[in-house]
Amino acid sequence: MLIGSTCDYDSMDTRQIFAALANPDTRAMYARVVLDQIPGTSTAKQSRALQNLQRVGLIDDADGAWSPTEAFRELLAEGASGTPKGYERFLEHGRVARWPSKAADKDGLIRWIMDQCLATDERVEERELNDRIERFSDDPALIRRHCVDTGYITRAPDGSEYRR
Repeated sequence: MLIGSTCDYDSMDTRQIFAALANPDTRAMYARVVLDQIPGTSTAKQSRALQNLQRVGLIDDADGAWSPTEAFRELLAEGASGTPKGYERFLEHGRVARWPSKAADKDGLIRWIMDQCLATDERVEERELNDRIERFSDDPALIRRHCVDTGYITRAPDGSEYRR
């Protein structure tokens, strides 16, 4: 991030923040910024600390003076909802990020995805069903076949359509 830019909270990486604050000089400089006790002139070491803090989104100089951002407030707000529960714990941004190791969880996740994609008694062609499933996974065939194999959805004998 360049001097004068603002922080993009969506791209913030907590590991980078912790790594920056693990450095005692950077941590001390962050405290000075928070307490509004920044020296008028900066040494090379202090300048590096300020740039590092800005790079990870902890401070900004939008008004011509260094000030703390809302980074911690934003991160805490994200975490306030707690650990995702149910099938959400396998999703990132609404898509499958990792498959459950337990067969029952995998089956449940696949059925949940299918519930989002196909209403009861709805009939759709394979291409349409694949397009719907792709909102959740890069492998629609795996999900579709699993649901057919387990009887959760049915496939027309000629393969032209699927129904739940």
